Amino acid sequence: MAKRNVWSGEETMELLEIIKEKNAMELFANSARGKNEMNVYKMLEDEMKRNGFDGKDASQIYHKWKNLKRSFYQTKKMNKGRATCEFSEELAEILDQTYHPKKEAPVKRRSNNQSKTVRSQIISKLTKVQVENSEEFAKKYNELYDYEFKLYKRKEKEQVALFNQMIEQSKATLIERCRQIFLTPVVDESTDVVDDSNVVEIETTQINIESSEMAAKEPSPIVKAYLILYNGAQVLGWSYMLYQLLAYYTVDKGTDKTLWDYLGFTVILFQNAALLEIVHAFTRIVPSNPVITTFQVLSRVMVVCGVVMATPTGKVSPGLPLAILAWSITEIIRYGYYALNLVDAVPQLLIFLRYTTFIALYPIGVTGELLCFYWAQSHVAETKQWSVEMPNKYNFTFSYFYLLWMVMLLYIPLFPQLYLHMFAQRKKILGAAPSGGAASAKQKAK
Repeated sequence: MAKRNVWSGEETMELLEIIKEKNAMELFANSARGKNEMNVYKMLEDEMKRNGFDGKDASQIYHKWKNLKRSFYQTKKMNKGRATCEFSEELAEILDQTYHPKKEAPVKRRSNNQSKTVRSQIISKLTKVQVENSEEFAKKYNELYDYEFKLYKRKEKEQVALFNQMIEQSKATLIERCRQIFLTPVVDESTDVVDDSNVVEIETTQINIESSEMAAKEPSPIVKAYLILYNGAQVLGWSYMLYQLLAYYTVDKGTDKTLWDYLGFTVILFQNAALLEIVHAFTRIVPSNPVITTFQVLSRVMVVCGVVMATPTGKVSPGLPLAILAWSITEIIRYGYYALNLVDAVPQLLIFLRYTTFIALYPIGVTGELLCFYWAQSHVAETKQWSVEMPNKYNFTFSYFYLLWMVMLLYIPLFPQLYLHMFAQRKKILGAAPSGGAASAKQKAK
């Protein structure tokens, strides 16, 4: 059912005012009939809605304007040039002076002129205030952002300075360690003459080491049984892991599983079980340095939990099989050595393997770990995983991506120290004279 085109006097006056203000008659004259003319009526509809009269559409405006013109021209013709219809004065201003509008002529305003003026003033003031507030907000926001960026840069400089200081200290320690290892007293083989002072010093050091080892407290039977059980379980676990690694590339070659899906649970179980070594060191049931033990264990745990488990790219890193191969062989020998040492049954072959296999296994393991870190950092850089960015209400920033790179860079000063330390231990344990042979090496291994 068609909608009735009933207009109130106020709506009609509003339409005529808009036609007059927008000079719609020129738009009608310049537009062809049809689509372009309907665009003018659509414009009139939008203006009426903007002024609060949203009950009339373009079609109704078209018919109303057509009726008003017909009524105006009919009454004007019947009364000898003088129109007597409703709104005749307003229509005369529009229709009689379509192409010659008086620029200075006063325009008759509609009855609700005052309310429209007040509304327009209010809207204008609100718009102005909104613009001013927006500009002020943008200014304050930019100032806050600049301030937080300066804080971030200052903190970054402090961290870089601290990192450089750590590198310098590590470099100095490495140089000193190399000097101690390589600048040892030289024996003249041709004369078999040795500096007596150096001999006394070496013997004294050896006596101190042996006395300190003898002074270590013997564990109670319960603790000893627990340590034997723990080390034995680790030997079995890492042996099974080595078997899984070899089986993945031989017996089960061509399986749809990835290497991590194949043996990931075993790695998680026995690598995280190494956290008990930190407890052993701090409770003094083993004579290990708690700080060194903590760093050694947590570095492996970070590779497993913070790199491989945490990122999909770490699981497919080519360094994963290298790391697991080096870890498993090293841990089988190390835990086997610990377990047999508790019962004073360490064979000479195991002592030799413990202080020799590291020469190849340590570089392989470090290479595998670094490859896992490198594969993981690409994923962290794209997803910003485990990172906190500024600005935030805590005024704190953390980048897991930078942490991974910092750990990778720490391998540069720390790995040579550990590697050279193992060479020093090897020289101390296995470097005895051939006549002293196995008895001396086994005594030192205890």
